[in-house]
Amino acid sequence: MKKILFLLLIFKLNLYANEYIFDSRGYSKQNEIKFEDNSKYIQIETNGWWTDSDGNYGTERCIGKTETTDKDIQLDIYCEIVDQNNNIFRVSRKRNSLVGAGVGINTYIEVPEKYLYLLGKACTYAVLFLNNNFFYKQKCN
Repeated sequence: MKKILFLLLIFKLNLYANEYIFDSRGYSKQNEIKFEDNSKYIQIETNGWWTDSDGNYGTERCIGKTETTDKDIQLDIYCEIVDQNNNIFRVSRKRNSLVGAGVGINTYIEVPEKYLYLLGKACTYAVLFLNNNFFYKQKCN
């Protein structure tokens, strides 16, 4: 019984050890068209800086669109991420949530060899906005 408990503990610790965290901050520029019903179509471009749980760091640039109605938002953007060694990877970020903050899915669609373990992964993220500044955190298993 002790051996089984020990193996379960090792397995559980190994699961947490494989968690990947991506953290970024930055700012956005937005162009919008507002409709009579108060809904908006917004073209968005973000620029930011990031770090990850593997000790990597770099810059990111995202381009896409958001559509809002009352307090709901649908975001669909693509990002180009560059690390400290000039490795470039691309992701898709989508979310349907509240304006100003929310939770979405980040999918790795193109990665260099160094990041092959992320290819195709869909990771949960949370984002907050303060004026035109954003605070982004993502976790992957």
